[in-house]
Amino acid sequence: MTEQEIERLVALVVEALLRQAPAVRPDGAPARDGAWLPIPVRPEPPARSTEPPLWSGAAQRLDDVAPGPSAGGSRGSAPAGGAPRRVSTADLTNAVRAAAAGRAPAPDVAPTGRVRHRGASRLRSLEIDVAVGVSNRHVHLSPEHARQLFGIDQPTVLRPISQPGQFAANETVAVTGPRGSLDAVRVVGPARGETQLEISLSDALRLGIAPPIAASGSLATSIGGVTLQGKHGTVTLSRGVIVAARHLHLASDDAARWGLADGDRLDVRVGEGARASTYHAVLVRAGKQYATELHLDADEAFAAGVKTGDRARIVSATPRAPSRPVLITERDVVRIAREGGTLPARALLTPSARDRARALGLES
Repeated sequence: MTEQEIERLVALVVEALLRQAPAVRPDGAPARDGAWLPIPVRPEPPARSTEPPLWSGAAQRLDDVAPGPSAGGSRGSAPAGGAPRRVSTADLTNAVRAAAAGRAPAPDVAPTGRVRHRGASRLRSLEIDVAVGVSNRHVHLSPEHARQLFGIDQPTVLRPISQPGQFAANETVAVTGPRGSLDAVRVVGPARGETQLEISLSDALRLGIAPPIAASGSLATSIGGVTLQGKHGTVTLSRGVIVAARHLHLASDDAARWGLADGDRLDVRVGEGARASTYHAVLVRAGKQYATELHLDADEAFAAGVKTGDRARIVSATPRAPSRPVLITERDVVRIAREGGTLPARALLTPSARDRARALGLES
């Protein structure tokens, strides 16, 4: 753009401004007071004082929204007037900042402690009483080990126990571990597909072993390292030793009436007075082959001061996490029946597996 073009553009701008300017009086003054636009005026700064200016965020008092703790260095202290005086949020904030900068001690009016948040995973609140059964140390034998220990395929019946079809046998074994032994450990029949020794934590300490806490029949993480002595011979176990997890055997009718299912977890209150305890994560073993009874081992029962026949109360339940359907074959049904287990929830059975399950009483 040349100089002539720039001068022409300036002249056009001046002419446009003059056309919009207010009329002028003969003396050359504007026809009306004031300028085209109000002149910006900078406000006077506030007078210096110990208080922050009103437009400052530090001057805002929020005590009506979130009142601070009591003043005076101790919670709950009150001035002579009677009612406790509250420290303003601004004062408390300034005190905390000064303490963080090392210019003052930490204020003792700051809140302390921790807040506990309870999870919302509880399924429901319950008030159901069930019988307690104290499960002492015992062993389930496979037919092979029954023959090696006693020369028989099946243990012989001494007396029935609470769970349908199971019994305390006449036979007992001695169990020897790395550091000690247990005498007269009762055999529980009938024979199962795999030998399983169930002991308490104090029994494990006496034997010198460290078995896992596991559900009965779940032997994937079980250990060995003990020897069983019977009348006809000995057996050294390479696996099958567990501390049985506390559980509730639950009849099908009771499960339907109480809205519980196999695999649920319970909080159960046991005992009375000073020894009363609440046991958490109690496993539900529901099915038509069970009678309703809470099973605790000797250590747990002794700690809560309860015995077989006492009553326990279910106080809450947590549902089992949903799982994918599991395909069950006839061979799986036979294995589960031998181990005394139950069919998995949401199991998909082959036609032959369903027939075998019904024949073995695992499914109606």
